[in-house]
Amino acid sequence: MISELKINNFKGLTKLNIQNFSRINLFGGKNNAGKTTILEALFLFYDRLNPNMLIRQYNWRGMNEIPLKTESLFAPIFNSFNLDKEIKIEITEKGKSPEKMLIKYINDFSKSTAIIQGNDNINNNFDDNFFSSSYLDIIFKNGKNPKQELKIMINQNGLSLNVENGRPSEKQARFLSAKNNTHPNENAILYGELDINGDTEVVLNFLRMIEPRLKSLTSITLSNNMSLLYGDIGVGKKIPINYMGDGIGRVLTILLSIISNKNGLVLIDEIDNGIHYTIIPKVWDIISEVAEKYNCQIFATTHSYECLASAIDGISPDRHDEFRYIRVENTEENNQIGKIFTYETLEVAISNGWEVR
Repeated sequence: MISELKINNFKGLTKLNIQNFSRINLFGGKNNAGKTTILEALFLFYDRLNPNMLIRQYNWRGMNEIPLKTESLFAPIFNSFNLDKEIKIEITEKGKSPEKMLIKYINDFSKSTAIIQGNDNINNNFDDNFFSSSYLDIIFKNGKNPKQELKIMINQNGLSLNVENGRPSEKQARFLSAKNNTHPNENAILYGELDINGDTEVVLNFLRMIEPRLKSLTSITLSNNMSLLYGDIGVGKKIPINYMGDGIGRVLTILLSIISNKNGLVLIDEIDNGIHYTIIPKVWDIISEVAEKYNCQIFATTHSYECLASAIDGISPDRHDEFRYIRVENTEENNQIGKIFTYETLEVAISNGWEVR
């Protein structure tokens, strides 16, 4: 599991160092404090061999059309949009030496009138004068393995990735956006994979804590070759799971992400989004239990005081030590700090009505 994170010059984060993470880590803080940016930095670190690693992040922010220009594609990930700065993301996992990700912009000229469409699809409508020789240089160092070097470039096929000594990350990460819901087809595919391995009863048992009428789930392939999950809640026929409300759909997505990502990490932006406050304690109980069962580390964000109070109410006593709340704050020096609350210190703050969001 990740125990320490350092971020320099990534988006709105100038300098941040957080230690003492646990299995369940919840970030809070004011708007623009950098909560979501921390999740994005973590995902970028593990999404290292994907040429669309930047586009995916813009999609999650609701940017579905992006001009294919340096200032639109590369500059937004640099602090203050300053391409002269170097981004550093350093992660330490328990029992391992730190690994660094260094990102530099190699200053050259690029020109394009093309548009990148959202959802990782690229519309390659380039003018005849298009060319690019500027790029992002990304280096991974961990002191043990040979240095990995990646170059992300803009070219006539969109974005390309050149790799030297590239190795896939040993840990897999999954990002759940607050703005873009996971497509029902993706959930159906994940559920079908669990069905093959005989793990669907785990999902059903947890979902019944929220919807006791749920008897079964079935992945149905439609005429357009897309799949949807249908549930039997005793109304005479099975109905799409999404018709049962946003809350159960959100919890299903979180569950499938954790179970299908054993020994990995799941990043959840605005974890309580779409979930009624009355069932959030149950959701915390579910998440903490399934994360432990599948050895998955959770990093999430929230703006909600109810979400914090529900974590205190919902997480079972034998998992209190696996919970951390981190309040992200800006300092007078324009750096960031993460004030860490254990379960016990957060419980004291909540019981006294202190403002800790």
